[in-house]
Amino acid sequence: MTAPLRGAGPRGRALERDLVALLGPSAASCAPADLWAMSRDCWPRSLLWTKAGVAPHPPDVVVWPTSTDEVVQVVRYAAERRIAVVPFGAGSGVCGGAVPVKGGIALDLKRLSGPPCIDLPARTVDVETGMNGQRLEELLGGAGATLGHFPSSIYCSTIGGWLAARSAGQLSSRYGKIEDIALAVEAVDGTGQVLRTQDAPSAGPDLLQLLLGSEGTLAIVTKARLRCWPSPTSRWMRGLRFGSVQAGIAGLRALMRSGLRPAVARLYDPLDTLLAGRGGRDAHVTVPEPLRWVVEGAQSEALRLALRAPVLLNRLVDALPGSSLLVLGFEGDGPFASSDAREEGELSLRLLAAEGAEDLGPAPGEKWLANRYRISYRQSPLFSAGAFVDTMEVATTWDRLDALYGAVRDAVAPHAFVMAHFSHAYLEGCSIYFTFVGLSGAPAGSSDADDLEQAEERYDACWNAALSAACDAGATLSHHHGIGLHKQVFLPREHGEGMRQLRALKQAFDPQGVMNPGKLLL
Repeated sequence: MTAPLRGAGPRGRALERDLVALLGPSAASCAPADLWAMSRDCWPRSLLWTKAGVAPHPPDVVVWPTSTDEVVQVVRYAAERRIAVVPFGAGSGVCGGAVPVKGGIALDLKRLSGPPCIDLPARTVDVETGMNGQRLEELLGGAGATLGHFPSSIYCSTIGGWLAARSAGQLSSRYGKIEDIALAVEAVDGTGQVLRTQDAPSAGPDLLQLLLGSEGTLAIVTKARLRCWPSPTSRWMRGLRFGSVQAGIAGLRALMRSGLRPAVARLYDPLDTLLAGRGGRDAHVTVPEPLRWVVEGAQSEALRLALRAPVLLNRLVDALPGSSLLVLGFEGDGPFASSDAREEGELSLRLLAAEGAEDLGPAPGEKWLANRYRISYRQSPLFSAGAFVDTMEVATTWDRLDALYGAVRDAVAPHAFVMAHFSHAYLEGCSIYFTFVGLSGAPAGSSDADDLEQAEERYDACWNAALSAACDAGATLSHHHGIGLHKQVFLPREHGEGMRQLRALKQAFDPQGVMNPGKLLL
């Protein structure tokens, strides 16, 4: 087990001196607290490290640039000395993309957060990438606009992180993912060269789309021009009940192929439907106590007892009534917004009734809207009690979706409790968002030296089973969380011979190999 972080070594202190001389007295630090903070993101495997009180991969130094020019200076300094540079936004990533596995310089971009330039006639906003997502949305709202991008991490993530991981917001069916919202970027490559993409269509390959999702391995994005829309003036929310997950998938597919554009379309599996008390005729059904221990949090002994038998837990889920809830919402803006949202909603009700849906009224949709960010704050008690919690978001075409759902559930069942919902639906297919809860070991504060190693083994076994099943079922490795350290071993299965071309691009953008090394197999 790796020892706790004690402080900077000689290399870190030398880097701090050089970077302070380069950028100014408050620009760099190798204080233990700063190194600890930059040693991980919110990857649940790294949360196991934190629970154990260790930091296996600290940077040597943390630097806070305030401009693109300062990023250029840091990257050139690092490239000349072949020192790793790892960009860090707000640390909300869940795949280990910001873990500095080679040490080096943690480039914290949060000071790149100057006032955005909002152009309402053009429906664009120019923003630095260290800007917090919720702060940008508040500033846009004050000008009567919205980005339309609402990831569950919006309060603790940055624009740069969204671009690096190809983020998706909860209203992606209407507004698109971040790659649909991004128009142009300014970025610094591994040689310290500044790249600027055009915000109008240009000839040849699309450099912008090449940079999006590259997770800091090719260049560090410092500024972006994004689309924005007028703030919605009308919203229509609903809940509908389907008799099974399969019926819900068929209804969701019919809706997305009808020409209607819902802002929200989220289908919950039977357990999640029952836990929220939103199941229509099944609302009276009692959820077995062990399942409530897992998903609602319980005393550590009861929780660990339940998680020692994941196969039994998943069989209890299979025995539940099969009803599935669809949360549906439409938005509108402009002079006819109210009637437009209502008319689209009424049309969707008629279409989904023909697919066997039961209208539950507006309450389930409004309840979801009021509580949609709560899930991000429910994991800490489970980790403290001796569990791990993680999510896997994969996507595939409509014809493979049900098979993917079943394959991943079957693969994970021996390792962890699993539940899922379907969201980010499109014309061609949909994403499935799986939640895993497994046994990690003793509760927080335990002195068991073997606990971390055993927890990592259980965690890795669960994930290897899940990703293998997803790949075998024809799914993409990620829909919007990125790859990071977490999923990269499976990248050759997705890209095949394309990995050779990606490595050639890495060499062109970053000939010294200093840009977030050890990620994406690049």
